[in-house]
Amino acid sequence: MESGKTIDLNAKIVRNQEIVFSSMDSDTVMMSIEMGEYYGTNPVGSRIWELLEQPRTPAGLCDILVEEYSVPAPECRREVLEFVGQLLEKKLVKYL
Repeated sequence: MESGKTIDLNAKIVRNQEIVFSSMDSDTVMMSIEMGEYYGTNPVGSRIWELLEQPRTPAGLCDILVEEYSVPAPECRREVLEFVGQLLEKKLVKYL
């Protein structure tokens, strides 16, 4: 992510509809035709990708993930913001 750029916990984001993706076991593989690159995620990243089929905020993602994975909220926020930042940087998701 670009230096100094922060992600708003309450800004809605959604998948970029131009991304081709496939689930493989509990992981997801995505391809950006625009960027000409493949990306892979672990099971938690796959769950976030699944949840972003509908517009959601990072805070909303954390609410769901804290319940599903029994992770402490501060850790979840930190990890989700980092992951969402990577998705935004790679243009896999976008702000609404």
